[in-house]
Amino acid sequence: MVLFNKIFSFYQSKSFVSKVQFLFLLWLLTLPFGSNLFHFSFGFFTIFPNLVLTFALLPLALLVIKTSKKLDIIFIVYLFIWTIFEIVVVGMNGVSKEALFDLRSLLMQFFIATTLIGIYQIIGKNGFLHSLVIGLRCFLFILLCAGVIEFLTGIHFASQKTTELLELPVGDIFYAPMFIYQNPNDYLVYVIFIFLVLNLFDEKIRNHSWFKILIFLIIFIFSVFADSNFAKLISSAIIVISAVEILSDHLNSGYLRASFYAYLTVCVCFIITLFTNPLFIGPKYHDGASYRLNGLSIIEEKNNQISVLTAKEAFSKSKQKRVIQYLDSIHTKSPNGSSNIRKNLIFNGIDFIKSEPVFGLGPGGFARKLKYEQQKYYIGTQTSPHHFPIEVISQYGIFGWFYFLFLLFISIRLLQLHKKLDCNYKVALLLLFLSIPVLWMMPSAFLYLNIHCLFLPLMLIQLNMISEKPNLNDIRQ
Repeated sequence: MVLFNKIFSFYQSKSFVSKVQFLFLLWLLTLPFGSNLFHFSFGFFTIFPNLVLTFALLPLALLVIKTSKKLDIIFIVYLFIWTIFEIVVVGMNGVSKEALFDLRSLLMQFFIATTLIGIYQIIGKNGFLHSLVIGLRCFLFILLCAGVIEFLTGIHFASQKTTELLELPVGDIFYAPMFIYQNPNDYLVYVIFIFLVLNLFDEKIRNHSWFKILIFLIIFIFSVFADSNFAKLISSAIIVISAVEILSDHLNSGYLRASFYAYLTVCVCFIITLFTNPLFIGPKYHDGASYRLNGLSIIEEKNNQISVLTAKEAFSKSKQKRVIQYLDSIHTKSPNGSSNIRKNLIFNGIDFIKSEPVFGLGPGGFARKLKYEQQKYYIGTQTSPHHFPIEVISQYGIFGWFYFLFLLFISIRLLQLHKKLDCNYKVALLLLFLSIPVLWMMPSAFLYLNIHCLFLPLMLIQLNMISEKPNLNDIRQ
């Protein structure tokens, strides 16, 4: 106990705290790049700067975990037991590529959660918040800058997705941002999630609804080119809520300020311009059928002569309509359609949960079962769940259920502290709660994204920030 007290007092020294805060900021700044930055691979194991910094901060965090709140300790112990149990399961069932992939995600969840909670104890509320906001702002900045460049040029980091593009006709997807995440959907999950978390912790951004609208207009454009309905839904909802927030601020002030008259005048002018000028309706809307026919050609051979006609030239109006109906049915009725595959993956996942309700299928079990066993619902070649709750609960049983029950508990505790929350913070919390279930369905799997490791620990830390009194480090800073 004496030794622990000496160590803890050393941890409270100002010079040590500032060094840990610097390392933590460096950890945040390298987080967006994952293993794509100065990485060294040793078989299945890859070393990269962010991982090295994680292992450097982890021992420091472990030594002060004892001083954390009971809820923090319960969460870390739960993650530790969950990880150890799944390591034993993999050892008993045999090591596979899929199992190692998921096991790595569980280990990173434990490492990152422990590090975040421990570092929060060392550097205090103000130091942690300052570093986190800088780190998340830089994360968002690099994502948006890379996204704009990709959108304007179609230049991407080479990946499996860019290899697939070589086999497709040129279209919007060529300009959908991917950054280093190899998939437009993954990119959109990252940029939306980082903004929503930053909105929760950064008061300056939280109080600027116009900035939120601007950011999500950009994200909406990226979503259109990626053809991501989920991202379009989130972006549209946040734009509308932010616009209502702006209007509410003006109305609640008791009078209409001059700036509001300016905005109102511009909006009225825009509406008049919209209704008094003819519009060209592009191919993504009701006359899209005509544009799709432009891309179809009919090759005919008569008397050893080959002629190439467009579909409009070769078919009557009635046949053109039938062709369009058939093209539409490929997307809506085909068993290989994205929505049908996603729906069937969920149905298969529910069957897996019913078959192994207590301990689940184990790490990698979802993909392994879809690969090597015949399934009730057709899923083509897909083996990823495309649904985070299904992914976690089907593979980890009661551990997966506890994850979401713990999140529900934290959410309820935050809502119970509503008297300590200002209106803008409540809106930020609402946006996050509404968006997260949709974000969970966007990527092929959520567990492998390193941002999923941030979510629960940061929610827990946010709860601590609101409910606790400042500690010594906060007073110093």
